[in-house]
Amino acid sequence: GEADQAALDRLANIVKNEKQEYEEEEKESIRKGKEFHEKCMGMKDFKKLVSPDSKVEMKIVHVDGDSLGTAIVTTVVDASVEDCAAFVMVGLGGRETIRKKGASNRIVKQINSHSVYYISTRELYFLENPREGRARVIWMKEKDGKVVIDISDTKDVMEEYPVK
Repeated sequence: GEADQAALDRLANIVKNEKQEYEEEEKESIRKGKEFHEKCMGMKDFKKLVSPDSKVEMKIVHVDGDSLGTAIVTTVVDASVEDCAAFVMVGLGGRETIRKKGASNRIVKQINSHSVYYISTRELYFLENPREGRARVIWMKEKDGKVVIDISDTKDVMEEYPVK
């Protein structure tokens, strides 16, 4: 809707034009996220997945023999990196997210203009109990124009939003 578009435009403008100040902890999260991404992208041993969209490539990798897989999804979009970053960040709180991702409860708590806490509960058909998550989401625009978004588990909001 209009409100979502206004939020997208506002955040895309911030990503494009406003210099951000990052705490050391935020810089470290971004560094670790980039390191993990590079490790995943460099892996030669992966399983191709069938995508429901012919324009989207999907594969799954297991980093360092991890039993938990990491999906790598690739496509081409006709948008600026700033618009893409805004789409991800604003999308966390959008109505479409609840419907598409099956989140029965979702809270997005703004920390500053480049990070949020994302608290969610998902009903997964193959699990008896709902899956609860607490994450900190940070975006950072780099000197070369790339925008990195790190989504990491956090315990920062456990007191305010305890696991049920």
